[in-house]
Amino acid sequence: MLLGTMSMLAQTYMLWLNCAGALALLTAAVAWRRREVPGALGLFAYLMMVAFWTLTYAAHWGSSGSLWPQVWLLASFVGAVSSPVCVWLLTRLLTAPSRKVRWPEWMAVLAVSVITVALLVTNDPLGLLFGPVAGLGTAHTLLNGGPWFTVAVVHGYLLILLSVVRLIRARRESVGLYRQQVSWVLLGLTVPWAGSFVGVMWGPVFPELDITPMSFLVTGAVFLYAVLGLRLFDLVPVARHLLIEQLPDGVVVLDRRRRVLDLNQAARRMVGNRVQSPLGLPAAEVFGHWSAALHDLRDLGDQQLRLALPGGRHLEVRVSSLRDDQQVVQGHMVVWRDVTEQQRAEARIQAAHEELQQRFHEIQRLQVQLREQSLRDPLTGLHNRRYLQKQLALLETDTGAVYSVLIFDIDHFKVTNDTYGHGGGDRALQEVAALLQRRFQDQHTLCRYGGEEFVMVLTGPPAAQVQSVAETIRRDIEGFDIYYDGQSLRITASFGVATAAEHGPAPEQVLLAADRALYLAKNQGRNRVCMSPPGPWLTQMGMGALD
Repeated sequence: MLLGTMSMLAQTYMLWLNCAGALALLTAAVAWRRREVPGALGLFAYLMMVAFWTLTYAAHWGSSGSLWPQVWLLASFVGAVSSPVCVWLLTRLLTAPSRKVRWPEWMAVLAVSVITVALLVTNDPLGLLFGPVAGLGTAHTLLNGGPWFTVAVVHGYLLILLSVVRLIRARRESVGLYRQQVSWVLLGLTVPWAGSFVGVMWGPVFPELDITPMSFLVTGAVFLYAVLGLRLFDLVPVARHLLIEQLPDGVVVLDRRRRVLDLNQAARRMVGNRVQSPLGLPAAEVFGHWSAALHDLRDLGDQQLRLALPGGRHLEVRVSSLRDDQQVVQGHMVVWRDVTEQQRAEARIQAAHEELQQRFHEIQRLQVQLREQSLRDPLTGLHNRRYLQKQLALLETDTGAVYSVLIFDIDHFKVTNDTYGHGGGDRALQEVAALLQRRFQDQHTLCRYGGEEFVMVLTGPPAAQVQSVAETIRRDIEGFDIYYDGQSLRITASFGVATAAEHGPAPEQVLLAADRALYLAKNQGRNRVCMSPPGPWLTQMGMGALD
């Protein structure tokens, strides 16, 4: 009866263990398909070792005789001492994928397991693993094992403990779905190894049965759900510290006393070799170029500024307050970005803008100059006939304008040209123009109308005294001594005047009236001033004179 019960129990153990091993193999295959993702190979190795452990333990329960049960039990012990190494590898790759495992770490992790497997293969000749007790069946507890058994157990549970701590820390730093992923990985690891710890310390929970391989059924199910249900190794979080560490921008965390608490790789590059370890030192000491900027951060409020460093570098610095749950400032995070190229580009753009502005102003000046030249007589510098027409058009729009028109030309100018040459005639025209500019200084419209003829448009009070003004100019011209080519020449001029009040209102009528008066002055003997008769009419004589 007892043998039948034990046989039924053994079959139940075998079925359970075979299911656990099959589920571990299935989950390992799923992990293998995602082997390019950090941590997937670690899970594959762990589940393969779990499958080896459970299946060899199932073979132990299914074999008979005195030899094979012992062989399969020794084989399962290989899985027992290797699984903690795979657990460590899994959590190491999962939580720190960017940091390579160095040889000292590999030796510390693998040395105990390799020696243990070597003792198993050589049947432990010195009794280091299982002590003087014959067979493995009595070596299920820490107290009954040999000295190396103690080392192997402590080493294995130390690796499990380090892995659990690493996962707890990763869970604390994760959010949302990523926290769920880490939580299920933590569950899949702690359930079997908690049972293992109980079995080693206080003996097996079930008669002659190691509960650890059986609990791997839970491990396989948990990891399968994590991979397929929670998309473990599909949606892989990037560690926040990794993001900060690989940022091209410098990041420094300061406490309330402005001491450096932490800094990323970009910030360390700026520190260079000036400081052995910047942690705990005042920021102004670590970053000498900050001293002036940090002086303005007495209240340490959030702000943004630019710093110009020696060597032409420019930094854009942003200071943010770090507050606790009570909104009390506990420190500050300083983030800077090298904007040297941006600053240089802005300087180039500014220089180009200033150059364009200069060119624009130069074009405007040239346009004004060309416009002025188009309205100026090149010989005398006075305005020309085109300018006069524009001024008359403006006066026509101003119905209340008070103005007078004065026209004069140099008497017998052809004789002057014939006697002294065209150079002498040009000199006479220039001297007359200079006289007008000196006396009136652009207060009125002064024009060379054509040839030796000049026109003045007087506005304001002088308009009423146009005849007196004309007489003054006539006397000045008559008293000229003009020197040219060693000779002195004298000229006179005849004047005709008209006013808008008497000859308007149209400016063209006033101009024609003044021209008629000029014709009368010439007919009366020249070198005189004549006022046009009142009225906006012209005699045939006047019209003929204009033509």
